[in-house]
Amino acid sequence: MAHAQPIGSSSPTRIFISDLQRFNMVQIGPETSAKDVLDAVEKQGELTGEEHKPGGWMVWEVSQDFGMERPIRNYEHLADIAAAWNKEKMMNMFMIKKCAISSTLASMPTSSPKCGGYVEWESKKGKWSKRWLELREHSLWISKREGKAEDCLCSLSVFDAYQVTRIHRAPKPFVFAVKSTEPISLFENTSDYVHVFSCSEEHGQLWLESIMLARSYVMYQEKHILFKDKNLTGGSALARAGTRKQSRPSQPLVNVTPPYNPGAAPPGQTSFEPGSLLAKRLAEGTA
Repeated sequence: MAHAQPIGSSSPTRIFISDLQRFNMVQIGPETSAKDVLDAVEKQGELTGEEHKPGGWMVWEVSQDFGMERPIRNYEHLADIAAAWNKEKMMNMFMIKKCAISSTLASMPTSSPKCGGYVEWESKKGKWSKRWLELREHSLWISKREGKAEDCLCSLSVFDAYQVTRIHRAPKPFVFAVKSTEPISLFENTSDYVHVFSCSEEHGQLWLESIMLARSYVMYQEKHILFKDKNLTGGSALARAGTRKQSRPSQPLVNVTPPYNPGAAPPGQTSFEPGSLLAKRLAEGTA
């Protein structure tokens, strides 16, 4: 089986298209973005197939060593992502395929999403525990029950959301994870490198989208160089806000505790922060 080649200062790299049967060679340098790769492959006339799938084409990071994957935002540099891979295994690769939330990830949220709900958390390999998970202050917090003593699980400054593709003996049908974007060698305790959760399909998709949007917001605030001369669609330009003390909301802005039925909300009301992308999507879907 063919695998992606390590990325140096500039090198031809295999970019798989839809599956492992087809790939194109693309020259990747330190500042080559996912959008640059998409444009190059499209010019080669290779973006075909998957017409039946929703969304648009995106470059994905396929993290085979952990059995998970995620869509790469158009402005992210592929060399930065590959730099965090385990060079001893070289199992990971870049793949272009459709993404249902491509338009959402092409936009920049005007505020960082917040949400909370009960999930099953893999506290140890094969051991699942019901926990209250909350996204706020650009971090994920976990506790045994809502409102009880909590721990900061990770910061989205250096963690991103992934959909788990490897079969897990999970208590719920949908499995997602947050994994560090830094090399695993930097972690004294490797169990802190990735955190895996299980929940329903509906709630899992909401968690993935919310975490990825929160990560996008953090990246814009902390890595302005990625957005130099980049045109983002669907969102207004952001100005860096002054530092202010964050207060915990009285309740999560997304309540995914059972029973959860967004369509049952009173007209004009949603569980999402007013004006957010998720609130707009829900409003459009219930119109």
